[in-house]
Amino acid sequence: MAAKKSNRLKLELEYPLRSSANILYQYISTPSGLQSWFADHVEVAAGAKYKFKWEDGTESKAVMVRNVTNKYVKFNMEGSPSPNEYLEFRIDQDDITGDVELIITEFVNDGEEEMAASIWDAAIDALCNTIGA
Repeated sequence: MAAKKSNRLKLELEYPLRSSANILYQYISTPSGLQSWFADHVEVAAGAKYKFKWEDGTESKAVMVRNVTNKYVKFNMEGSPSPNEYLEFRIDQDDITGDVELIITEFVNDGEEEMAASIWDAAIDALCNTIGA
């Protein structure tokens, strides 16, 4: 394996949710859905260019590069240290039990995994409150 060029780590978090894949998909793939739990304001231009804004003044730009209905959404984030970095929301549904999980993958600086996980925990709490899960 090649040496790391930066101290960035792939972070994958799994959240079991009481929701159907169809409903959950609406919240990870549409501007209004993302705005209800992920960012305070979401703008879309040219169909795939997203701008996420938060109340603290931070903002991120991304391009939706992959979108599979009721399965997952993948964004390439502008300004990432590596072109291989992305943000992905993936829905996993157990064929037998029907249980649904939201799996979030992003890249963070080494040492910031715990902080990033706590931010995602809070966002998922907001998502659960929104969808009643």
